[in-house]
Amino acid sequence: MPFSQLHQYQQKLAQLGQRQLLLLAGEPAWQTDQIKQITPLCQGDWITISSNQPDAILPEQAIRLLGREFLHAVFDANTEFNTDALAMLTGTLKAGSVLILCLPDIESWNSYIDNDSQRWNDAQGGLSTPNFMAWLKNITLGNNQVMVWQQSTLLQLPVIMETAGAWALPQGEPTAEQQVILDNLLLSTSCVWSVIAPRGRGKSALAGMFIEQYQGNVLVCAPAKNSIDVLSSHTNKAISFYSPDNLLELCINNEIQSDWLIIDEAASLPIAQLEALCGYFPNVLMTTTVQGYEGTGRGFMLKLGNNIPNLRTYQLKTPIRWAKDCPLENWLNQLLLLDEPEYDVDLQQQGEVDIHPLQGNWHNNISQLRDFYQLLTSAHYRTTPLDFRRLLDGQKQRYWSASMNQKIVGAVWCIEEGGLSSELAHDVWLGTRRPRGNLVAQSLVTYGLTPDAMCLNALRISRIAVLPQYRRQKIAATLIANIVKESQKQAIDYLSVSFGYTDVLAQFWKQCGFQIVRLGVHKEASSGCYATMAMYPLTEQGEQLLQSSLSAFSLQYPQIKQQTKLHLADNLIPRHIATPQERWLMMAGFAFAHRPALTVYESVANFLVGYEQHFPLLEAFFVDNKSVEQCVAEFSLSGKKVLTKQLRAQCAQLMAEKDAKLTLRYQQWLATCSHPSCFDFV
Repeated sequence: MPFSQLHQYQQKLAQLGQRQLLLLAGEPAWQTDQIKQITPLCQGDWITISSNQPDAILPEQAIRLLGREFLHAVFDANTEFNTDALAMLTGTLKAGSVLILCLPDIESWNSYIDNDSQRWNDAQGGLSTPNFMAWLKNITLGNNQVMVWQQSTLLQLPVIMETAGAWALPQGEPTAEQQVILDNLLLSTSCVWSVIAPRGRGKSALAGMFIEQYQGNVLVCAPAKNSIDVLSSHTNKAISFYSPDNLLELCINNEIQSDWLIIDEAASLPIAQLEALCGYFPNVLMTTTVQGYEGTGRGFMLKLGNNIPNLRTYQLKTPIRWAKDCPLENWLNQLLLLDEPEYDVDLQQQGEVDIHPLQGNWHNNISQLRDFYQLLTSAHYRTTPLDFRRLLDGQKQRYWSASMNQKIVGAVWCIEEGGLSSELAHDVWLGTRRPRGNLVAQSLVTYGLTPDAMCLNALRISRIAVLPQYRRQKIAATLIANIVKESQKQAIDYLSVSFGYTDVLAQFWKQCGFQIVRLGVHKEASSGCYATMAMYPLTEQGEQLLQSSLSAFSLQYPQIKQQTKLHLADNLIPRHIATPQERWLMMAGFAFAHRPALTVYESVANFLVGYEQHFPLLEAFFVDNKSVEQCVAEFSLSGKKVLTKQLRAQCAQLMAEKDAKLTLRYQQWLATCSHPSCFDFV
């Protein structure tokens, strides 16, 4: 096929406002040759995302493209297929664009090693992803609007689907949908507004139009300044732009005021940061997509609505950057299940609930895959296309569903943890290794008294979600009870869960039989809450681990409370009284290994009684709670590393002052023992 035909084809796409995918399947050198011939004919930006090509944007940096527009692009997936980056890139392409997708020969897809799998799977190295590649093959080759060009065949151009009526890009005037929202915004005196929509619907353009029409002060905030390119193009006024961190600091110090704050690409920011910013301005407009690849999924709006009671939400549905039924958008929506599921959220339904474990062979049950994943995207704010990849090809996973009237209304997604060697667990306890995965098990070892959490067999509840209209019927609790019952029949020592702390969630897990054993001192970016871990023992060894973990938590809770200002309810506070042996173990782990300082605040304070004058640095840091910066300045140290080294050395010296022989035994024991448990030390 002459390349001139492809140029004419692309021109026709532009006239109709459409965009299309061109799959180049073959060797990289052949792909490069074709691209070199195509790009001069079909002139445009030809922005490239690749982990291999020079001058290309790395897949992990694709988020920088949000809020911008381009004509034509290349997505190199020869060695890794980052679906988040693909979705971001696709959303920036204007009408008439061609997206070239580079992949190996189609016959080899079944054995395709995806290096991006290291981002979403615990396995070391790239993982074969046959299920996703089979899904991609069916979606792509079964679509008669995709241009498929294999190295061994000639390119055949599909017939362009012509829509009724001519398409034209709006010339700066608001659409009917945009005008309704603009009218309401201009009348607002005090409210938080959100405008959500898939890419290309004019959210950023709407924000720019509002700035142009509003007769007052407006500040703009976004993850990056280039994210507001489209917004800026729809107003002649100068934009007062601030990064989120800088703006929040100015607000806290009462150094800035404005009638309105506009937050573009809002789902890219932590919910806690959004909530904090909303509290400083009388009117706030947030614009975003909620399709997951920005950072959070459709459940983002549920979470945000719970945190901001006066939130009012509008949606833009009609594309303006391209025509309706765009072939490229339809292909991407099919591939990543981005279409909004139809749920009647106002209908309160009740009935008998059936709980079933799911086999997970999703490629053999596409409808079940779609129902399970779309439920998670609608009801759980963390769900993203990355989870879709993990569902299809991830390892060591288990699933349960709750159905009512033959419809999935609740879902649980679990991941197997533990079962690792005592040598690896010992190194993690010492702080010398941090392997991938095992989120809860590894954290319990890092901050605990024993490495058992990584050696025992565990099942972590990674996601649990119930559709909003089916909540308050104990469906989630019934799902958990069923998982407990099933797990007790298997060789699983304990169940675990990690969640962003709220009083409601903490009490829910408590009622399900879980006990909090870890509480982080830094807020999660996704939830804006402190990371919390809880466990449910299923065996005698699991019970021993629970008691050990509660002892460690009781030692750390006073300092955690000091740093977070978070006060647990009485029924959640660990009541264990630490033994001298446990304090010595914690001290030894910090002094003679690389364990975190959080593990020893209480122990150091206990050891310091009567020795305060001899160890002013320990007194300042662990008792007076002076910051790293304060201690570095006060004791004339060169930085944090030197401070940490000094703290460890002085803890060792303090231990020797208390009992030199016992200190030496602990030091020698930690250097030789492969399993430092406070239960077996003699």
